[in-house]
Amino acid sequence: MLSELIDLPPGPLISLVGAGGKTTTMYTLAHELAQRGMRVITTTTTNIYFPRPGETDTLIVSSETPPLLKMVNAAWKQHQRVTVAAKVIGSGKIAGLQPHQPYELLTKSGAHVVIVEADGARHTMIKAPAEHEPAVPPQTNVALLLMSAAAINQPLSAEVAHRPERVAAVLGINQGDILTPARIARLVVSEHGGMKNIPEAAKVYVLITHAAEERRDEVREVVSLLKRAPQLAGVLCSGQPGAWFLNQSL
Repeated sequence: MLSELIDLPPGPLISLVGAGGKTTTMYTLAHELAQRGMRVITTTTTNIYFPRPGETDTLIVSSETPPLLKMVNAAWKQHQRVTVAAKVIGSGKIAGLQPHQPYELLTKSGAHVVIVEADGARHTMIKAPAEHEPAVPPQTNVALLLMSAAAINQPLSAEVAHRPERVAAVLGINQGDILTPARIARLVVSEHGGMKNIPEAAKVYVLITHAAEERRDEVREVVSLLKRAPQLAGVLCSGQPGAWFLNQSL
């Protein structure tokens, strides 16, 4: 399980950025930690879809911190997993909190862990953030940088990448150029790419999703390059949602 492969410090404030399965990963991790008896808050600092059945025990909505704290503290009497949002918006989505609020929830609501989806990618495989992204809480002590293995060796386009013009600028390439393993690894660890706004003290893991058997060689090459990055605590891969393995298993 993912919760067994990452090293969680006391009082984990976990932020997910990048592309390729952040929401699924957030709820999967929350389920695993709740199974271990932890009280878990899932939330966002961007916009995400309304939770589906089974992804959370209850949804609490308020943009103000004092009411949130009161409602979340009361919710623990019945629930282990609580999703928090500022408001419900159109198209079946919920709007997230301000970046300072997740830490207040962690320290004042009775939660053992808070997990934050801090980035949007519009269901693409890889991304580079705009100037205002990602909205990572400054007290984040675990950062999960996601990307989909399906992007490896694909031409850079809007079908593959969210903000492809930003990817091109970060890498110094043109749209249509191939996203080679070396380019993808460089994007993930770039301060203008995957590492943008990640606190210096946070433990950082790269999570590669959709690492199916037919992509194993490509993924192995990306992992080999990423393992040279001193700022990373580890690289994990998943062939299907919820099934993670260490890079040594490649």
